[in-house]
Amino acid sequence: MDPVTVRDTLLDYAIRTLWAAVVVVISIVIARAVRATTMRHLTRHRAHGNATILLGNLAQLGVIVLGVLIVLAIYTQGAFGWILTSFSVVGIVIGLSLQDILRNFFAGIWVLVERPFRIGDTIDVSGYTGLVEEISFRTTQLRTADGRQVIVPNGDFMTKPVVNLTRFPLRRGVVFLTLDSGSELVADAVKEALASVSAIARDPVATVELRRVANGRARYQITFWTPDHDAGVGAAVAAIRTHFPEGEVRPA
Repeated sequence: MDPVTVRDTLLDYAIRTLWAAVVVVISIVIARAVRATTMRHLTRHRAHGNATILLGNLAQLGVIVLGVLIVLAIYTQGAFGWILTSFSVVGIVIGLSLQDILRNFFAGIWVLVERPFRIGDTIDVSGYTGLVEEISFRTTQLRTADGRQVIVPNGDFMTKPVVNLTRFPLRRGVVFLTLDSGSELVADAVKEALASVSAIARDPVATVELRRVANGRARYQITFWTPDHDAGVGAAVAAIRTHFPEGEVRPA
């Protein structure tokens, strides 16, 4: 071999190796900084611990992969386009093969980061109502009131309405009261009756609306707020019946 060619080749690869080493060092430094920044931002927004660690690691991995591609470009030069095309084709094939799994996985990350519901909440999704017992990266497990376990793919939370039944501390209760239309001061009497019920919230205050008058009878709608809907409605019906024994009281 020509000594000059060998020398030029060695010099060329030495320069490439030097640049590759610089890229590796810079990539490692940036990757660590990106991971720390990502985790700090997610922690500040109270994201789930597992999602915080995973996204921090994924951000770090993304920077490292970019650094590896740059190193490959330094060494391969003309062949880099073919290598990158091959990686892209393989990535597309894998993505199409695992699209449902990947959809549920990234939806799980969204659930853990955004936290539209948390463990212990009662939610309604896809026709199922239950207590959230576990949130993983692919599925969420619910326990229904009759003791069944429902495993919901996280992708459903991206495409279907989700009702969080326990996010707000108070639920609205409605009771109807029917009296002779000649009755007066009904609203004040109803509010006085409900004021003695501990299961009913004081704020917002209960409201009494006259909804209909027919055949000498007036029908009132009584609306109030309570932490426990069933207990609050039952207590409200009992209290109103005590104050209006002549009236007809029933829940909505």
